[in-house]
Amino acid sequence: MNAQSQWMLFGIDMRHIGQQWLSAWREFLFSTASPLRRLLDEPVLLRGQQGDQTYQGGVAVDSPASLEALLLPEELVLVRPLTIPLAAEAELQAVLHHEVSAGSPFAPQDTVYGWAETGRDATHFSAVMAIASRVAIQDWLRGQSSDDEVPGDEPTPEVWADAQGTLVTLEGFGEAARDEAYRKRLIRVAVMGLGILLLIVLAASLFAMHQGARLSELQQMQTRIADRTRPAVAMRETVARANTLITAANAELRQFPNPHRELVRLTDLLDDSVYVAHFSMRGDELRIRGRAEDAAMVMQTLAETPAFATVTAPSAITAVGNTGLEQFNLDISLQGTDEEVTP
Repeated sequence: MNAQSQWMLFGIDMRHIGQQWLSAWREFLFSTASPLRRLLDEPVLLRGQQGDQTYQGGVAVDSPASLEALLLPEELVLVRPLTIPLAAEAELQAVLHHEVSAGSPFAPQDTVYGWAETGRDATHFSAVMAIASRVAIQDWLRGQSSDDEVPGDEPTPEVWADAQGTLVTLEGFGEAARDEAYRKRLIRVAVMGLGILLLIVLAASLFAMHQGARLSELQQMQTRIADRTRPAVAMRETVARANTLITAANAELRQFPNPHRELVRLTDLLDDSVYVAHFSMRGDELRIRGRAEDAAMVMQTLAETPAFATVTAPSAITAVGNTGLEQFNLDISLQGTDEEVTP
């Protein structure tokens, strides 16, 4: 790998990237095809053999003009089409000087030229160059002044040439006044744009400061409200914890009903001829064993009780000797308990 290839990136010589960047800005701000030039350039009245027409930024317009240009006759102009690689755009002035030196039949001090871009593609851009003799142009201008009786204090007109249908301004005549006016107008627009940008930044800063002050005020208000409501918040948290404990207690009561309550219920339901010898309770399931004169009636009485979901006999009812009593074993499922802790 040679030293030159080390600076190449995607076909671009990175050693000239700064020049290419500046060239791109010059093209955008000062070229005849610049959109800014078409907006800010001074209108110029072009006088030619085919009539007068006003141009602004290279485009024909219908507006009054304060500057004047004269169209050079074709016989005084040498036209050269150019095709220049985009890679050489950073050295455009050197390329143009080389083309003028190579194509001008006039002495270097007598040569004037102008150029204009006519198109571009991915690798090249096309341009047209007009070359003329300064002495010949000055002689022609004196003839024009004599014919039209132009006063001597009038500004020097610009000199334009028609190069294959493209209007080209020849350098070294009255175009300096238009360029100076354009630069001043461009500076004014830039200053105005910068001022507007600064105003926007200032307005955004003031808005941000106002919002910051408002946010600080709201934060202080929130702190005061929090201090005032802290006892209420603590009380609410205490009540919430108490409700949680009550809910847990109720869940325990539903899972493990109170056996004393069921004993009292059985006592109320059964008469004195019935006695219970065994009582056990697991969750909502009861098991009782006892004796009664009519065990079937006991089972029916308990089955009709709304508090009991089911009443079943896991074993048959048996008579107890000659006592006239019957022994029963009953399993009882509770319907559900309404015993709850209330806050």
